[in-house]
Amino acid sequence: MLFKLLTLPISLPASGIRFCLEKVAEVAEHELNSEEPITEELLEMQIALEEGRMDERAYAARETVLLARLREVRERRRELAREQVEERAVEEGDGSRVVIEIPEELR
Repeated sequence: MLFKLLTLPISLPASGIRFCLEKVAEVAEHELNSEEPITEELLEMQIALEEGRMDERAYAARETVLLARLREVRERRRELAREQVEERAVEEGDGSRVVIEIPEELR
């Protein structure tokens, strides 16, 4: 108990910094796996194109990049979902499981 009190001036700020870094990592992971910022930017670009603030060539180039990012995010989310299902099956000790994969053209 005395040791904890003596190390409090060091351990407390370290705990606060660790908490902040964990929150930053959590937000970054959410942004990495979220479709919202990408779809919002696509919508803003569509509006800019319709209002004449963006030309077709710039729109097409940026849209290609954003759609590729969107595919990556969706694939990453699918992979995370697969991992969670596998982890749950291992935790439950259930040896039988069915994985259904939908072809890309049907999604």
